[in-house]
Amino acid sequence: MSTEKKKDWIVWLIIGLCALSIPVGIMGKQNKPSTDTDSATTDSGWGITFKDRIKVISLNGMISDTDEKSVFSLSDSSIASTIKKIRKAAENSKVKAVLLRINSPGGTVATSQEINQAVTALKAKKPVFATMGDIAASGGYYVACATDKIYANPGTLTGSIGVILNGMNFKGLADKLGVQPQVIKSGLFKDIASPYRPMTDEERKILQGLIDDSYDQFVHAVADGRKMKVEDVKKIADGRIYSGRQAKANGLVDALGSYQDALQDLQATCKKKYGLTEDLPVEDKSSSSILESLFDTSSASSMFQHMGGSAQQSIEETVIERIMPVSMQAKYYKQPLWLME
Repeated sequence: MSTEKKKDWIVWLIIGLCALSIPVGIMGKQNKPSTDTDSATTDSGWGITFKDRIKVISLNGMISDTDEKSVFSLSDSSIASTIKKIRKAAENSKVKAVLLRINSPGGTVATSQEINQAVTALKAKKPVFATMGDIAASGGYYVACATDKIYANPGTLTGSIGVILNGMNFKGLADKLGVQPQVIKSGLFKDIASPYRPMTDEERKILQGLIDDSYDQFVHAVADGRKMKVEDVKKIADGRIYSGRQAKANGLVDALGSYQDALQDLQATCKKKYGLTEDLPVEDKSSSSILESLFDTSSASSMFQHMGGSAQQSIEETVIERIMPVSMQAKYYKQPLWLME
């Protein structure tokens, strides 16, 4: 056996052993008795599935109706999965409250509305708090405003209440290159917002009406969620972003504080609502992935070199998504034009 083949065999053996150790670790965590009174607030969720508890649900990244998930992830953080988790939490009598952890710049209109509706239905049954991370703007705020109480860090970017339709016009460039677009359509407006010709006044009026209607829906959702007058919301809903401190001054968030501050407040709310004397366990599965377990060592780069084919490509794509700005990722350019952002 060549030296190179031996190295590949050893690498895959290590990966296999690590993968096999995961269920063993989970079982050990389930059976391990808890002696720390503070563990109820730090439990990752494996051992408290059948207990009364607070569930933490994360909403991360662009909000759109896609189901992207890396095979190397232990937790499914896709938007579709987030909606399912919210709905399941509403039906699960053991989940006494939900802390929604939001870190999102926004996304598509319909999907933001779908999550907002799911959170509203959940709020009708049990307490729901939101805690904002780096950013919870536009569609991210659309979701947050449906909760009972919103926490933001002073430097959190939020607000951006508005709707936008992005487009570009390449007619000048096409004319220079001698490109002649040919369009066969069933109706006058089937190629509305075409990048190969100027937009007509009638087309602009149609699209502006579409945006205005979506904006009106957004404003009313904020007014309903925040118990504000529509006129007051419109005064601050001109698309601008706010810091957490500015948002609090404008009534868009309730309190300034961290994830832990929001959790402690939610614990106090649960004690009062359910007549409890102790904090509820907290189910938080938002962290961890197999990559973090396998590659959190100095040998990560050498292991990448020995992994071939689709496995290596999948890992590299996952890493790129985490370290590159969204605007530099290829999938950024595949987003629909009609966005809340």
